[in-house]
Amino acid sequence: MTVTNATDELDPPPLERLIGFDTLSRPLESWYAFVSRLIRANLLNDVDIRKQLPADWVRCAFAPHEVQTSDLAVPAPYIDRLPDVALKLRPITWQPFPELSSAPPECLRGCPRCLEAGYHSYAMQGDAIARCPVHDEELVHRCPHCDTQLLWQARTPGLSAFQCPAGCPLLEGVHSGLHVPHEDRITAALAEHLAWTQALSEAIAFVSGPVHIAYPPYLAVASLRMPPLPSKGLLPALLHALQGTELTVPAFASFHEQSHGRWTLKVQPWTWDEADSRDETHLEAYRRAFRRGAYRTYVPLVDRVAFEQWLARSEAAHGKWHDGAVEEGSACATFGLASYLVTNNELIALRRLLARGSNPGLACAHYTQVLIELLEHARLRRTALDQLQAPSSHVTVAEGFDVIIRTATGHWRVSGETRGDDASRHTWLDFREPAEMAGGIIHVMRRYGPR
Repeated sequence: MTVTNATDELDPPPLERLIGFDTLSRPLESWYAFVSRLIRANLLNDVDIRKQLPADWVRCAFAPHEVQTSDLAVPAPYIDRLPDVALKLRPITWQPFPELSSAPPECLRGCPRCLEAGYHSYAMQGDAIARCPVHDEELVHRCPHCDTQLLWQARTPGLSAFQCPAGCPLLEGVHSGLHVPHEDRITAALAEHLAWTQALSEAIAFVSGPVHIAYPPYLAVASLRMPPLPSKGLLPALLHALQGTELTVPAFASFHEQSHGRWTLKVQPWTWDEADSRDETHLEAYRRAFRRGAYRTYVPLVDRVAFEQWLARSEAAHGKWHDGAVEEGSACATFGLASYLVTNNELIALRRLLARGSNPGLACAHYTQVLIELLEHARLRRTALDQLQAPSSHVTVAEGFDVIIRTATGHWRVSGETRGDDASRHTWLDFREPAEMAGGIIHVMRRYGPR
């Protein structure tokens, strides 16, 4: 006869027996910190991790930027008691406008002092928070010891839990993360930040774009990423620019990023023909019309009349500077021009503009305006490259930005740029840009590009 221990059925599940499992209740802490603490506090190696932790838990912890809405139920039923599961599992939930963030999503970003104590929140992943609200430490995405980027998946889970890719421990000494000094103060400050981001999301809606384009010298110093992230200060600059629209936005907290960086933005009222009946089918046809070759590039024309009117005025004033022509297409008309005139980043930004937004008619009107201004800038840049000895802002422009937003006071176009130093224009002398679209490599160089 088999004797059953009466206490066996009362034993907690294996997960709940892990040291630190009760810290799951920290509602604003990241899933990365929770899983990493289980690994460190229980001295789990990679074999133990596979045996004792669900694979989905590990995946969500070390690839948080890939977590989708459908993944939020993965850790259930253990986190059902949390007020908002997304805050613990998805970094993007904390960002009112993720497209404006300069923080690399592939890196862990946080306060060095908080990390030493085993605490991290996805509230710190974007660049809206500049300094820790409790320790007043600048947030970093590099190892405080060796300056290596804190990539989420640089090594195995056992070696990525509170360690940098080079092996430096992020925890202080033998700290396990079970006790976090000032945890109540950190939670209160992050709750304040959450209310701030939610107020921004309610007050401002992006309805077309944003378009972000990076140029040399910015690309010369940016890590290889497609597309490049905007430099810091874009969100504060946008909120400052909107003050003239009588929009009420929440005030910055002391720990928020308030520097505009190098951004200069302007705001203009936006109107368009709301009777435009285009839909997603039209936008898909326009997206397919983009073609990139070594010598010729074709961009779709969603408003041929407006474009041809601008082209006639430009040619009358400057001659046929583009060596291009409007051509009929099966789905829409296109403009074919010499490939050296436009960069891949400009084309990618145009194409993505047609892939974003909730109003196809507005998106088409916005695209037409951005295309015309982009080509006008290309003309000025071409002239500046041929006369590089003279300083020109059209060569030193580092980034461009454009978006249509909707607020309680109406629709607004917010556009602007950053500028590099005059000396940096020489970066353009021999600049080659990696291509994303078909066609290999585009060359944007002084006098040496195809003519």
